[in-house]
Amino acid sequence: MKKTIINNTTVTVVLQHAGELPANQCINGVLSLDADRNEVLFEETIRKRRPARNPKLFDGRYISLVRMQNGRYRCYLKALDLCGSGDAKELAFQVYGELISAFTRFE
Repeated sequence: MKKTIINNTTVTVVLQHAGELPANQCINGVLSLDADRNEVLFEETIRKRRPARNPKLFDGRYISLVRMQNGRYRCYLKALDLCGSGDAKELAFQVYGELISAFTRFE
């Protein structure tokens, strides 16, 4: 994943409710970039149902990473078919690689 840093940019946040931006809470929305005017607009989407209790931040083949309500991250290992893979060391390396790629998204 390529990372890009945009300097001297104005960020505008549009929320569906009145009040302050909640701390340590995930907000679903759309992020729009206007590169000509160096502006970023984030608009919160309208909630149609109860939000997920612990939203998934990463959902891979072997692991899933969620953010708990207390702000901590929890990693879950999915069910593995050890008979079908053949080499246990190769499987462990693939799980490790996926874990590294999940955490590099948040640097």
